[in-house]
Amino acid sequence: MPFPDKPLAGLLLTTLLVLAVVFFSPAQELENGAGLNLLYALRGPRPAPESVTIITLDSRSARDLGQSPRPERWPRGLHARLVNGLAERGAKAIGFDVLFEREREPADDRALADALRRAGNVTLIEGITRESVTGPRGEVLASVDRLTQAQPLLRDAAWASGPFIMPKTPDGVIEFWSAVPSVGDRPSLPLLMARRMGHGNEGQHDGQRRILNLYGPIGSIRTIPYSTALELAADPAAGDAAFRGKAVLIGFSEFNQSRQADMFRTPYSTPDGLDISGVELCATALGNLLEDSSLERPPPAGMAAGVLAWGLLLALPWRLASTRQALAITVGLALGWLAVAYACFTWAHLWLPVILPAAIAPLIAMAGGLTLHMRAARQRERQLIRALDRGLSSQGNAKLAALLQGHDGGRTAHGVCLCSDIESYTSLSEGLSPEATRDTLNRYFAIFIPLVEAHGGHVMDIVGDSAMCLWLADDSAADACSRARAAALALHRCMNEGNTPGALKTRFGLHYGPVFLGEVGSDQHRELRVVGDIVNTSSRIQGGNKPLGTHILASAAVVSHGRDSTKHGYARALGAFALVGKRAPLELHEILPTPLAAGLTEAFETARTAYISDAPEAAVAHLQHVLEHLPNDGPARFYLQRCHDHLAGSALPDRDGHIVMTSK
Repeated sequence: MPFPDKPLAGLLLTTLLVLAVVFFSPAQELENGAGLNLLYALRGPRPAPESVTIITLDSRSARDLGQSPRPERWPRGLHARLVNGLAERGAKAIGFDVLFEREREPADDRALADALRRAGNVTLIEGITRESVTGPRGEVLASVDRLTQAQPLLRDAAWASGPFIMPKTPDGVIEFWSAVPSVGDRPSLPLLMARRMGHGNEGQHDGQRRILNLYGPIGSIRTIPYSTALELAADPAAGDAAFRGKAVLIGFSEFNQSRQADMFRTPYSTPDGLDISGVELCATALGNLLEDSSLERPPPAGMAAGVLAWGLLLALPWRLASTRQALAITVGLALGWLAVAYACFTWAHLWLPVILPAAIAPLIAMAGGLTLHMRAARQRERQLIRALDRGLSSQGNAKLAALLQGHDGGRTAHGVCLCSDIESYTSLSEGLSPEATRDTLNRYFAIFIPLVEAHGGHVMDIVGDSAMCLWLADDSAADACSRARAAALALHRCMNEGNTPGALKTRFGLHYGPVFLGEVGSDQHRELRVVGDIVNTSSRIQGGNKPLGTHILASAAVVSHGRDSTKHGYARALGAFALVGKRAPLELHEILPTPLAAGLTEAFETARTAYISDAPEAAVAHLQHVLEHLPNDGPARFYLQRCHDHLAGSALPDRDGHIVMTSK
């Protein structure tokens, strides 16, 4: 059940505040861990580019080649042999993720330098170490990054050299530097190799910090053991198929967990501790650059605005729907966000947050919404207790809640009051037993009440044969007045013009103005009542139907806000009247199902003007003309009788252009 807008505003504000606090708190780091892991789990591995190949210095190759289990001790002449073979087989870019910092065997160093120079496409890795600058008391004042390059012989022979830095987080490695600012924006190894492959140019750094878009667990990028690569390089056909036009990265990697070194935790790390090697992450960065598929995140300001707007959307169902429906909608929205985030991650390489909008935000909205729904339920329970005290049904209790709109003490509003009265009820009830009178009224109100409610009204009080109905003008005075007029006309057609079983001849009076809607009574007995001058005035207006010979009378306030139509009736001005018990005169209008003919309307207006101008002789002829065509026209008969009384000198005096009514 919806609740008022004031609690909704509180829910929206609370949701926004909590989301803002969470967004700017350490909880946002969950996106780097659980959030990213979830997106990778939903997407699964994706194909790595065929243009990137890894050659691993692993334990299997060490065994096959009769070399040390420690690859850094392998002779550089072996690397020279591999570079020569890769160059002959058409490798387009070659990269060494092996730091050749120190001199080794001179002959092997020269052989490798010659191979690098002949190939002309080899990029060597550079190391970066961070050194702390301390003060006189040993406190750390700053830090400086030191660049470590390959020995000059090899560095000068290589096409280029660059570092490869991956910032570590508590959740592992998720990004890399394409250019490292702490050492003069030096292009990284994968960026240099991408340029060698024809991606980008010398002055373009493609940004600096880029998010890795992983291909899968270790081994997702084509990986060849070092010993196998040497065999392929020696075979023209197989070597061309394996390396021609490819970017080849050479580095340490192991599929044996016990022999792992230079490994990094990622969302694809296995539960048994098998991580991804640095060379494979370097190859991943290279593949991302070649495919232009690095992950992107929305800018922080846009992401914050989006999450807050999402929080508002999640809160709306708790205003518009029942608890069960709101829960279902909230879960559906959360799953919808997850589906959108999955689609963006998979096909657009856009990393949207998922933990905050798909889990935390819905929980916040649900907590706030359930709190307000429980509060509304307690309020309805209190209203039900009051309703039972008054003898109201469940429908009556719902009406009470709708009318009060959360104002337990009552509220002031503008509205239209309709007062009805059954003609000749006294003589009718005199001829019936009390039980028969009750049954007659029950049949009558069984027709009356649904018609009022069908036109948006509320039957507020029934006393004997009289009913008082209300149309609140919370949204539009014109709409309330039009609906009240339409209801009165529908009741008139049913009660006075048709042959509906249970219908009784009825008169109606309508007035518009301010009312107070609330409880009236004592601690022992309270009732919901509409209190205000318009309630009494509508009753007095209804009483004017009898002397005027009409069935529906409305004040000028009702007519000015309403509109004439077949559905709402046609208003006919009857003049100003001082009603019984009222000092101020009221302009009254008769509401007719169809308008009078143009000539008859003009004749009646002319007669009324003549009467007000104290010219009853002139009014008589026009009134007689109306009655020739409408013998039962009550207002024409009323004014004709007033004219005859004035001419005979027996009429009660009128006052200041209005007629004083002495009976109701």
